[in-house]
Amino acid sequence: MQLFHQLGVEIEQIWREQNYNEELFPALAADALKRADLPFKVTAWDVLEWTLKETELPRQRDVAGRFGDPPITIYSGLRFHIDVYFWFQGTTATHQHGFCGAFQVLHGSSIHSWYEFERRVAVNLFCEIGDISLKVCEILEKGDVQEIQSGRRYIHSLFHLDQPSATIVVRTDKSPLELPQFSYHKPSLAIDPFFEQDEATKKVQAMSAIVHMNPENADDLIADFMKVSDLQTTFMILSQLRGLFRSHQLNQMFRPGEAGLRFEKFLDVAVQQHGSNGEIFRPVFARMDMLDEILTRRSYVTDPEHRFFMALLLNVDGRERIFSLVKHRFPDNDPIEKVLDWVFDLAQTRVIGIDSSNALGIADFGEPEMFVLEHLLKGKSDEEIGQAFAAENPGQDRQVVANALSKIRGSVIFRPLLT
Repeated sequence: MQLFHQLGVEIEQIWREQNYNEELFPALAADALKRADLPFKVTAWDVLEWTLKETELPRQRDVAGRFGDPPITIYSGLRFHIDVYFWFQGTTATHQHGFCGAFQVLHGSSIHSWYEFERRVAVNLFCEIGDISLKVCEILEKGDVQEIQSGRRYIHSLFHLDQPSATIVVRTDKSPLELPQFSYHKPSLAIDPFFEQDEATKKVQAMSAIVHMNPENADDLIADFMKVSDLQTTFMILSQLRGLFRSHQLNQMFRPGEAGLRFEKFLDVAVQQHGSNGEIFRPVFARMDMLDEILTRRSYVTDPEHRFFMALLLNVDGRERIFSLVKHRFPDNDPIEKVLDWVFDLAQTRVIGIDSSNALGIADFGEPEMFVLEHLLKGKSDEEIGQAFAAENPGQDRQVVANALSKIRGSVIFRPLLT
């Protein structure tokens, strides 16, 4: 563990010679991480063992463990520190940073996505509307290093593929000029997750109690609250309502679809109140629903390859991008054939205790569906698929193809592949 201290002392000396210029810090930290090569000298287990055995730890910068599971500060300097973050769950959260530095994969691997955000509307200092677009998607593995630029120059997400994953992070404490530290909700919302306004927070808490008590006028009270709320508070209200409705498992079991219809009514209120700005909430929450569905499907499977495939669907839109990452992980396989193999396996994977009959969530997924999916992945049109199916299956009803197309296009699981 002395190696971390040596790394901290080296960075401190080099950065001090540069007069603590924050613009230079990310490259400086990244170069130092590469030279130190810690992932091949220290294990994640060493870090945990040291943490328990050390009599006095360096000053811990995130005692509450808000970022990491857990975050452990190993070197605490004057203007920067070195942490190791452990991760046991993948997350699709897209965010920027109010600090700068660099990170290195210590253990495991991750899907790393780097985005751009083109602002269209500055709602206020803590909320913006714009267009989120993916510019880089890659797989980071043990030893890989990334610079962390502060602010919107580095909008990214990391989905950790292995349990656990661990990263070494060399970072400044805070870059005040790059605040607020936005989180991004595809396709178009940027919001400061750390903003709190006491009155709004307390009213949302009271609203939650109303939902649990569920008096006859509950929805009217909530709608009236929304009608006098700004756009940012409206997002907070809708996010809380969505979580509350989805957590009522008994209601969903005996009255399926009711929660969704109820939530749609509140989305209508948001649009009535905020017009075109309110319309952005529909695709934002629709995407959240899609990700939740895929995450649920991923929880049903244990095979590492199947979980990798599901992780791609969670994080990457567009079949060419997905194929490139499949090729990176499995260079000796044709990406289309690999995806088809995974889909076939998942279609045969039975899941006990849920409505759908397999891990895909699609009942009766057989040869026609596999045939149609293969040709869709090859970029064929509906007409070309119909002709190819007729040529291979003379006398078969063409409606079989139409049904398979409808089934595949209507499935959440295939939406990222067909974008």
